[in-house]
Amino acid sequence: MPDIAIVTENVSGSNRIIIRDGEIAVIIRLHFYDKEFSQGSVELQEGKNGVVLKASEDTLEKIKGFLVKRGNIAELAWSILQNEYRTLDHIEAKVEKLQNASIHSYSREILVNIVKIKKNLFYMHRDYIRLRNIVETAIDDNYHRREMRRILRDINEMIEVVEYLVDATTTAIQLMQNTLSSKMNEVMKILTVIATIMMPLTLITGIYGMNFRNMPELYWSYGYYYSLTLMAIIALVMVIYFKRKGII
Repeated sequence: MPDIAIVTENVSGSNRIIIRDGEIAVIIRLHFYDKEFSQGSVELQEGKNGVVLKASEDTLEKIKGFLVKRGNIAELAWSILQNEYRTLDHIEAKVEKLQNASIHSYSREILVNIVKIKKNLFYMHRDYIRLRNIVETAIDDNYHRREMRRILRDINEMIEVVEYLVDATTTAIQLMQNTLSSKMNEVMKILTVIATIMMPLTLITGIYGMNFRNMPELYWSYGYYYSLTLMAIIALVMVIYFKRKGII
């Protein structure tokens, strides 16, 4: 079984297949997520001298745990693509944390993080679709058909996970909006209760503030204290009523 030659070289570009001089080369864009989302491309070449893997030093460092020596380019590609499961697991854990945070609070920082992850998931979904098209073409051409079918199965699973996570980020945004609406409703309820209590008090103040000459209460010695007591009783009765109704 031929060995794999690893070459440290910067590789850029999206998923595509290249056929030149009787040799086949495939560029695969990989995705990584630790604290931040990042991408890196690898190039796999298969020719008379065996399989050659090209990638930057940073990308090689991230996928070294998946570099199982394989006999052909399809087996090596399958091995490297297992990195995507690790990335999806990390993103899923992050989305779950954001969902939990969305239930309890609304903040611009949480919203920005959710939108950023959702954007990254769209990038991953696009890359998986392109890679699936390449693999399906290889299967149609009967190129390493068995291994390509296994890769296709994994890619379809990754696409489903990405779509699930996109829905999860949408749910997180909806939860945050519901949290904001709930808090706004609580504020509006408190303001409504305060305004309702103040309405009869304002009415009493308005009546006794007219100062007409024939108002009998105008010349009461204890008229001021009477009006204050009346307003306090009304406010107390309304507070007790609201508490019994469970409004406050």
